Amino acid sequence: SRRKPPADWDAYDYYLQGRALFHRYELDKSEPLFVRCVELDATFAQGHAFLAQALVGRFWYDNDPRTLQNAWDSARAALALDRSDGVCHQSMGLVLTHMRQHSDAGMHFERARSLNPLDVNIAGDYASWLNYGGRAETALNVLESALLRDPLPPTWFWEVKGSSLFLLGKYSEAVGSYQKAGDHFFTHAFLAATYAHLGEME
Repeated sequence: SRRKPPADWDAYDYYLQGRALFHRYELDKSEPLFVRCVELDATFAQGHAFLAQALVGRFWYDNDPRTLQNAWDSARAALALDRSDGVCHQSMGLVLTHMRQHSDAGMHFERARSLNPLDVNIAGDYASWLNYGGRAETALNVLESALLRDPLPPTWFWEVKGSSLFLLGKYSEAVGSYQKAGDHFFTHAFLAATYAHLGEME
């Protein structure tokens, strides 16, 4: 789909900065930039969409239901502004996955993929949804296809691939993916679990 242009170019600059940080998995740094983006331009759908995704990232740390509710509010605002934007559907799919509304999340991911079939970021979150649903083999196929289109995906992409490989019992390969996934408590936990399966835990 064609993204609607922002009404405020300062807002768009905050959006671009936030998106760059988000794709490097620097979630805490990206969130305030997306907040500023939508403060300056409340009509910019992708600003709300990426704020929703950043809030999901915060939820991984604070486990606060209010954070997830705020993420849902942002994803809903994004869709209200532009239902033809795949990233808006991706964001709602991500939020609903964490709300354990698996079927509804899947509908949004399928819509996102139909609107943006070549988008590597959508592919990554769709694969994460597949992992949650116990379909790691399909998830890995989605990720491998995405890597053919873009061999330098966002940092967080490797955590999703690592999880697919882990679920499939491909522990050595999972280690390689997790090691590319940034410095977060959950990637350290995933690595520890993977090493344990390999018998390398000291």
